[in-house]
Amino acid sequence: MAVLRFASRYYPDCCALVSEGERFTYKQLYDYALQVTDVLYSEYHVRPHDYVGILCRNHSASVALFTALSRLGVNIRLLNSDMGSEKIEVFLQKWHLNAIVYDEELQQRCLPAEMPCESFTIESVCEKVQGGLAGKMKRPRITRGGQISVFTGGSSGKYKEASRKTGVLQFLPPFLALLKDICIQNYKSVYLSLPFYHGFGLGTLVISMAMGKKICLARRFKEENALEMIADEQIEVMPTVPAMLARIWQTEGSEEKMKSVKCVISGGDRLSKKLLDTTREKLGDVLFNLYGTSEAGFFMMATPQDLSCKNEVTLGRPITGVECEVRDMDEKGVGTLWVRSKWAMIGQQNIWQSTGDRVRCDGDGYFFHENAGKMVVCGGENVYPENVEQVIAQYPEVVNTKVYPVADETFGFVLKAQVELAKDCHLTVDELKTWLKPKLARAEMPHEIVFQPIEILSTGKRGVG
Repeated sequence: MAVLRFASRYYPDCCALVSEGERFTYKQLYDYALQVTDVLYSEYHVRPHDYVGILCRNHSASVALFTALSRLGVNIRLLNSDMGSEKIEVFLQKWHLNAIVYDEELQQRCLPAEMPCESFTIESVCEKVQGGLAGKMKRPRITRGGQISVFTGGSSGKYKEASRKTGVLQFLPPFLALLKDICIQNYKSVYLSLPFYHGFGLGTLVISMAMGKKICLARRFKEENALEMIADEQIEVMPTVPAMLARIWQTEGSEEKMKSVKCVISGGDRLSKKLLDTTREKLGDVLFNLYGTSEAGFFMMATPQDLSCKNEVTLGRPITGVECEVRDMDEKGVGTLWVRSKWAMIGQQNIWQSTGDRVRCDGDGYFFHENAGKMVVCGGENVYPENVEQVIAQYPEVVNTKVYPVADETFGFVLKAQVELAKDCHLTVDELKTWLKPKLARAEMPHEIVFQPIEILSTGKRGVG
């Protein structure tokens, strides 16, 4: 709320949000957020230090909700909208909540029939705002803000909470890095389909508001819709993840519709050389590669110049305020990446923590991923599925790929590959295997290859179908 109040004072008439046909100036958005604050306090009895879960997509009401809850000093827990009702139920058994606020569209798929806490829809809050029910009670005086938490480990069901204070200072170091290296102050508009419950999406929202940018929101990523909004709103900055960017370039007419984009910020997953080269060919040197974790935050960046001067895709170098080390290195200099960050999650600030990623560092201080995926033993051989993914992705007509182990009576485990091909591509499995044969060891060759679209989760991560 402090960020939005600042923006409403210094950019009152600038466009703040474009979402589903609605437009808000910063003054209008701030007034709307205050009305939502009053409704939450007077009608839903939300109180300072409560724990409130938010289950929502990206839209104007959810932005107002975040800021309203921060004004009330609430501890916010952001729930993953890709979780089904069973996972949410397990989550609620472990993590205490006073209330859940959710998008009505997510209720049937995400919420269990029996809720252990108060729950209400974002739509009902908006109806009360429109009905003039805001402002019945004096807002509480808040001397200390709450916390905001994201959760990692969702694919395993073993969630780990990464919490931070909602204060502006939490975003100051990465904000300064964006000013220094990306020069984000030079651009006017941002496209944001990365979900708010993901640290990358939330950080983009806060920093964009602080600088008075026009933020164009999408509830979910669909490449055709994204391109239409980018062209219509003349978007200049596009935070994304590699899977989303790959889908963009495989869509007809994408190059023409992306002409306004002057800065692409990739994060959340490993960036391939193929995707880097494609983006450079179509847009020039506009791509930045960001690296971080939910626990440590964003802490490493590669600029377009960094990416150009290396033959491999680099994670870049640590930004100011971060220390990184490679520990337990093998004879090739590959080890586990450890980081110490001033803006890490609560309890981990300035404490060394392992990212779990295997990396190496060259003589210029640049870091590179090495066998980032888990090792699998296939027929007695050590195999890294992500290495196989990287090789398959180099095939010209491959849009996306996911390689993972499956149990096998003879070999213990073998690899299976899902491969998404470009439209109108008629590649056969045998043809792809013939192309792969000189590039992979025998144990690395997938025993099964399936051509089918790969689901992109709301974070941009790849699902396995």
